[in-house]
Amino acid sequence: MSYRTVSKWKSGNVGFGCSYATQGCGLGVAIACGDASEVGVLARLSMEPRPPSRVGKHLKQVSYYAVLVGIYLFFVLLCTVSVQSMVITSQVNTSLAIALIPIFLPCLLYLGLVRTKRILLEKQCHVRNLEAVSTLGLSTVICTDMSGTMTMQQMRVSEIFVDADLLRVESLNKDELGPRFIELIRSSVLCNDAIFCPGSIRVPREKKTIYGSDYDRALLKFSLPFIPNINELRSDHEKVANMSYSSIDRVQVTVHKILNENDRPRHILLMKGYADVVLRHCTTYSVGDEELLLDEPLKQTIGDLANRLMEAGRHVRAFAYKEILSEVERRRFSQVNIGRDRTPGRYRDFLAVNTFALRFLGLIAAYDPPRPNTANAVSKCRSAGIKLVLVTHHKAIFARALALSVGIIAPPRETDDSSTKRHQVSAAVVSMDEFVEQEMHHQRWKVEQLLLAHADLVFARVSVEQHIMIVEACQRLGAIVTVMGFSVLDTPALRRAHVAVAPDACTLTSEASADIQLQERSFSKLMAAVAVSRLMFENTKKSIAYCLATNTALLLVHLAFFLLQIPIRIFVLQVFILAVFVNLLPGLSLLYEGAEEKLMKQKPKIFDDFLLNRRLLFVSCILVGVIEAAAVFIMYFVFMARNGFQPRTLVGLNFKWYDESVAVITDSYGQEWSPELRQRLDCQVSTLCLMTLAAMQCTNLMLTRTGRANLLSHGFSNVYANLSIVYLIFLCVLLPHVDFPRCLRLMGGVELVFFWCYIWPLATLLAFLETARRYLLRRFPGSWLELETFY
Repeated sequence: MSYRTVSKWKSGNVGFGCSYATQGCGLGVAIACGDASEVGVLARLSMEPRPPSRVGKHLKQVSYYAVLVGIYLFFVLLCTVSVQSMVITSQVNTSLAIALIPIFLPCLLYLGLVRTKRILLEKQCHVRNLEAVSTLGLSTVICTDMSGTMTMQQMRVSEIFVDADLLRVESLNKDELGPRFIELIRSSVLCNDAIFCPGSIRVPREKKTIYGSDYDRALLKFSLPFIPNINELRSDHEKVANMSYSSIDRVQVTVHKILNENDRPRHILLMKGYADVVLRHCTTYSVGDEELLLDEPLKQTIGDLANRLMEAGRHVRAFAYKEILSEVERRRFSQVNIGRDRTPGRYRDFLAVNTFALRFLGLIAAYDPPRPNTANAVSKCRSAGIKLVLVTHHKAIFARALALSVGIIAPPRETDDSSTKRHQVSAAVVSMDEFVEQEMHHQRWKVEQLLLAHADLVFARVSVEQHIMIVEACQRLGAIVTVMGFSVLDTPALRRAHVAVAPDACTLTSEASADIQLQERSFSKLMAAVAVSRLMFENTKKSIAYCLATNTALLLVHLAFFLLQIPIRIFVLQVFILAVFVNLLPGLSLLYEGAEEKLMKQKPKIFDDFLLNRRLLFVSCILVGVIEAAAVFIMYFVFMARNGFQPRTLVGLNFKWYDESVAVITDSYGQEWSPELRQRLDCQVSTLCLMTLAAMQCTNLMLTRTGRANLLSHGFSNVYANLSIVYLIFLCVLLPHVDFPRCLRLMGGVELVFFWCYIWPLATLLAFLETARRYLLRRFPGSWLELETFY
């Protein structure tokens, strides 16, 4: 035995929540309730845990780095512990711990996200979840609804089929229109839920605000030149019953009461909906004054015309008419109004009547043009390496037309080879109605194969379960999914996505589930947000690379103190000054840097999504950090030699230098240094080391503004970075003259002249090497140098 399961939405004997019996009594069987009902399924799917965010992943990476630093510091503490010099050892180890722990990272991440949030707000994107700001730039798949996001939501009537003739709206002649045309227009106004704004008094009819669906508003606006008074027409045709349009029935049915010449009431039934559905209820068709039998060939002809209009991207609805003559059917509309509200004029819910044997009136096609910049946004999305997965509840032929208008699929009537060569597009339109009868795991497997086979996909006639299945299939394939939805049925998919985006005028459930809310329902706004998110991530890595450059010098100073036993150290307070005033504050200015490359022409770095990757650490700690450390040691040894301590004399003095019980230490020239003189010299050389790092970081800040581009071509438009460079120079001049703490003060100006004479060659060397590296990156793209040094 073979059987076919009928969808519960299309079954005629299934009642949902808030259903009621209008007359009589009977028995029913509960097939689902609570969590198993449709509302329960939506609630359960909406409460699924969210995937981990990009910021959470980065914090996890940083925690691994912090654990490694902690293990290293513990090992160093065990190796350097000494009872005799416990104070000095603890101070040196504390300075190293403060230097290695990235105390700047939380501040950089938070302020970077906040700045990006402000930029997105200027672009009409309200961020409700800061973590989603960073994840958005990593998106590899964008799953969105086609209607509204890629169209202007300003439908206008374009074609009308009446009297067996297809009329173009732009070529209509009002004086040549027949009575059938006026009858069709009147029916489109009566079987219509759109209304004028009640407060628009003394406003011209053409400029009045209209409330309702896009298609109903287009019908009402189109009827204004043909119907003098719409409100009078509706009052003369009192609506006594209404079955609103739904995506399940795909029709709207209204019953109106009118008075004849003898003031006796009579009822008419109007139907509006999809052409194939309405034609099944019709038996006749009027052409002029003649009423023809609507046989199957004629139905097929009208259906083919509707399909051709849908292939052209038109929203097509058919209209039908019937006068209710049966006394039994007429009595049903004179019954007591359903519900407690007995207010006269309140619409009664539609009662089942004989909706067959209707007279077909015609077709009205409306066109919702795509937004002007949608095609450009789609091209930008494709060049950015982001897969487009579009879902819609419309038919596949209409989805294909809309996808063609915005450049998602190639034009028709071309061979696959020519289309691929000219458009470089591999897209497909899939109707999910073909998969409804299959098991969910079979549907999931087919969707995954389609995702792997095509660059972009358009899914038509998608249900709620299929929508979330598409999102989960993308995630199983390793994609970072951004979902854009605005209805209640989109809420489960929004909750399952890495980034949930809701446009304006969406439902409350979609708004509550969204991470980012667009103030304008436009796909181009979403692509602009992706570009801003990518720029934020690149600038954050530049800031981190700048801040980590001083770690190498501090680590080598620590190793030189214990291994070479040289009395070189940077005090704890100076390390704080270095971390905050030299690294953090200027590093924040890099967050304002403009894009040096076309970020939207690069693929998402999903498999290299690390704030602290090996290339960044190599460039920051090895290429730049070693030069800065060399500058510190050169400055230290030269300054100590000027004061009588040759390098060989300093070896072995690490603890003696700070031991106050050692009264005198003799230098290379026989001069004796008391504890007070040693402390003064130590403060001077420590301050010079701090000034050296500040000056080298000033050069590094200027170079870090670009990762590959020429600095002169990139420009100096970042005012905050320019001010930071001036600030670092001023800090180098100010540090020797600060009285608090006393270890920052240099006695006399000889040390400053000495400092500037030695620092400029080293800063020039750093600038030359980094500029040469960037030139080679531009000259040889994809080389081993880029693989090892471009972060």
